[in-house]
Amino acid sequence: MGTLSPRLGLEALKLRSAQGKTETQVRLRIPKNYHGEPIISNLVSRYGLRVNIQAALLGADGQEDGWFDLGISGEAGLIGEALLDLVELDADVWIGSGDEDDP
Repeated sequence: MGTLSPRLGLEALKLRSAQGKTETQVRLRIPKNYHGEPIISNLVSRYGLRVNIQAALLGADGQEDGWFDLGISGEAGLIGEALLDLVELDADVWIGSGDEDDP
């Protein structure tokens, strides 16, 4: 199983209610065995989130893990569910504000 950043965790989403809209910055490591899967696309289709890929590092040969910096916006509760599902896929997730000091 992957990890959710312990320093920032889901509390970084400032979940006031499951219905609240929010935006957050996420750094994501997707294991190489998911290279051919639509992991990021699923965030949009399954959870109705808006995802902006701000940076990515992904080898064409699929021999390395993929690293992504994402801007995600949508219902706070759905963002939380989506991030927990990513962890279930053995992804590592760091949630932050997008500042230089955040992962």
